[in-house]
Amino acid sequence: MRNILILSLVISLAGGAVIKDIVVASEGVNTKLSVVADAPFVANSFSLKNPARVVIDCSGVSSSLVGKKFAVNRGGVKEITVTGFTEQSDLIRVVATLDNDYSYLTLTEENNFVLTVLTGQAMPFAEWHSVGSEIVATPTLETNVPAPTPKPTATITGRPISIDLENADILTVLRALAEYSGMNIVAGKDVKGTVTVRLHNVPWRQALDIILKASGYAYREDPGVIRVDTADNLDKQDYDLPTSSKIYKLEFADPAKMLNKIAAMLSPKGKANVDERTNSIVVTEVDPIHNKIEQLVKLLDTPTPQVEIMAKVVDLDASTSKGLGIDWTLKGLESRVIRGEIVSNQNPSIVGYSIFNIGTVPSLAQINMFINMLEENGKAQTISSPRITAVDNIQASILGGQRFGIPTRDISGNTVIQFYTVGTKLEVTPHINSLEEITMDIHAEVSELDRASALAGRPIITTSEADSKVLVKDGNTVVIGGFIRRKETKSVRGIPILKSIPILGALFRETTTTFEDRELLIFITPTIIRNY
Repeated sequence: MRNILILSLVISLAGGAVIKDIVVASEGVNTKLSVVADAPFVANSFSLKNPARVVIDCSGVSSSLVGKKFAVNRGGVKEITVTGFTEQSDLIRVVATLDNDYSYLTLTEENNFVLTVLTGQAMPFAEWHSVGSEIVATPTLETNVPAPTPKPTATITGRPISIDLENADILTVLRALAEYSGMNIVAGKDVKGTVTVRLHNVPWRQALDIILKASGYAYREDPGVIRVDTADNLDKQDYDLPTSSKIYKLEFADPAKMLNKIAAMLSPKGKANVDERTNSIVVTEVDPIHNKIEQLVKLLDTPTPQVEIMAKVVDLDASTSKGLGIDWTLKGLESRVIRGEIVSNQNPSIVGYSIFNIGTVPSLAQINMFINMLEENGKAQTISSPRITAVDNIQASILGGQRFGIPTRDISGNTVIQFYTVGTKLEVTPHINSLEEITMDIHAEVSELDRASALAGRPIITTSEADSKVLVKDGNTVVIGGFIRRKETKSVRGIPILKSIPILGALFRETTTTFEDRELLIFITPTIIRNY
């Protein structure tokens, strides 16, 4: 027949084959249905409608699955029925009832007949086996002969074609496809070899693509002509085409960064330059490369998500931090610490730091009231509460502290001012995933100046740094704790006037020194900015 290319598949059936199992498995976005046997066998398939079914007739076989009906309900397959024929004992029919009228491909893998249902469903599912599955009904034997294959209907991607090939010369196959499709197909001098494939009721363009990929070749379609050759030869042929210049105006991407990606795609004849004034890239290339660049720009020139980062630095009595309701162990929470590290001074002279902690709370508003109450009682103080917006995957920095200068002398004896910065420094890099969760790379640094050493001209700055990588839900709050220092307070009590008398005043006054442990808590709340 001119409409269908068939090269007969001849298989020896000495002794007959036994169908041992039927397997339904996920294969990418499609479903793979395999009839598993212990020896090669001949199989023919066709489709029926109302309801949508795929029928596989297996010749010269036997099986203990005959007379059984199974509920599958996965991968577009609702149920599978296995029946035999009263007039032909070595003929078994496997009927797969589908939830839609899908196209499918067929091929032979070793002893198995494989039917790939083109469902286009991206959700994977658990593999199903008929062996060990529950039987829902016992169908009767078939008394009629197999039904003929329905005439394929036209699709928008090309007329469907069924092909059964074994060691067929690929040039002969290409000539047959050219005659069937009405297209001009030109094969390069390096195209040679044989191909074995079995396809059923698929668009001829898809059949061409499958056959060429199986043989290690590629094709490119020009107006009225399809060129078939190796991928390298097609690229070399493209380089011989005339060049043209196009301007790719970018709306969101940085042209300087995009230039590197475009330059990697250029042919030896291609050139690309950035026009900063118009935020564009000017490319001189052949048309096939321009097509690739257009696809690249379309994929990459998209709005970059932004994250609003709200930070709150609170200094409070170390004993009261336990009452804030923070779960430092993160057990039972959606958020989780991916990595956490801390680096501190070995022998801090001012600040004594304890164990570094990371925790989360669902919302900062839940503990804000408690913090406000502590501030009214003098047990807490909000040092800073900055808010900043960061672009996805770009670092944002927050610094709250003091900058002071210390007079020093350089190597020539001249007086120079050396500046130091102390306080709280945060560096946060957000990463948004497809579940709208935010992974944050956090670097926190807390430093404090010893005033006495600064006045003496030898400033001592005690610093503690923490690095962590935390995954948190949008709007949840990460808490970093463990920055504890001991605060020394001196108070003088005595009789007024008399306690101030030089030398003798010591008899009328009392000096008391108290120590208080203070903890610095850092709250970081990331929120995805949505433009709607």
